[in-house]
Amino acid sequence: MSKLMLFLIVVASALLAASSQALSYSNGINDSSWHLHGSVQSCRLEHNIPFYGQAVFRTRAGENSAFYLRSSSARMKTGEAQLYAVSPVWKPSYVEQPLATVAVNKGRRPLWLDTSLAERLLRNLYQGNEIEVRGSTWFDLQAQPARLALSTIGFQEQYRDYLRCVTALLPRNFDQLQRTSLLFPGGELDELPRALTMKLDQILTLVKHDSKVRYFYIDGHADSEGDRDDNLELSKKRAELVAQYLQRRGVPEDWITLRWHGERYPVASNGSAAGRAKNRRVTVRLERVKKIDVLPLADASNK
Repeated sequence: MSKLMLFLIVVASALLAASSQALSYSNGINDSSWHLHGSVQSCRLEHNIPFYGQAVFRTRAGENSAFYLRSSSARMKTGEAQLYAVSPVWKPSYVEQPLATVAVNKGRRPLWLDTSLAERLLRNLYQGNEIEVRGSTWFDLQAQPARLALSTIGFQEQYRDYLRCVTALLPRNFDQLQRTSLLFPGGELDELPRALTMKLDQILTLVKHDSKVRYFYIDGHADSEGDRDDNLELSKKRAELVAQYLQRRGVPEDWITLRWHGERYPVASNGSAAGRAKNRRVTVRLERVKKIDVLPLADASNK
C-alpha cells in the first residue's frame, strides 16, 4: 500500500470520526454540483447541499456580488458562525484557514455575506479550497458545531461561465429604476439635457429586456419661484418633454400616464437654492404586469 493511499485512509477515518460528533452537510465526491442561472438582469451560481438547501453566489444588474445560504428549513442557531477555507481530502496535506466570523440570522436565509467576503470565498474555491461554515444548530446545542461544506468539484467551469454572465449584465436593475427622478435646470427648455436622456436610456434598455414593464407614470414638478400658474404650466412642459422622448424611442403612447403638479409636492425646502433644485423635477415610475412581448425599441442613433 502506497504512503499516499495510507494517508488518505487515515484522513478519511479522521473525518468519519469527526462526523460522528458533529452534524455535517456536504456533497459526496460524485454528487457535487454547481449550476449557473443567468440572464441580463441577474447571475446566480448555485451549489446544492444535500439535506440542507443551496449555497448561492449572486450578482444583480447594477449591484455588487453577494453570497447567501438558502435552507429548506431553519437549522442554524441565531448568533455567529465561523468560515474556513480547507483543503479537500485528496490533497497530500490538510490545511485549515479561518476566514471570518459572520452573523447567523433566524429563518431560511440564515447567512448573507457582502461583496468582499463573497469574492474571497469565490477566490478560495477557484484555487481548489473547500469552504466550510461551522455553527450551532438550534435543536442540539450540546453537540459540536455543525459543518456545512462547499465542494470545489465542478466549480471552475461554472465559475468561468458566471464571470461571463456578470460582464453581460444590464447597467441597472428594475428595483433601481422603478422610480427615477430627473432634475431640471431653472426656466423652460426646448429639449432634454444629455444628462437626463442618459438616465432615460437606462430605463429603455431595461424595458427592452424586461417584457413585464408596461406602464410609465410621468409626474412633472416645479419649485415655488414665480407665479403659481406659471409653475404649473412649466411642470407640464417638463413632463411632456420626457414623454415625447420615450415615445420617439418606441414606447407606445397608451403606456404613458402624464401628470403635472406645479409646486404642490416639494421634496425639499424652497427656501434654499439646493432645495429648489431638487423640486424642479420629473419622476418616472415603472409598473410591471404579467409577461408580454418585448417592445421593439428604436435605436438610440435614430432618436
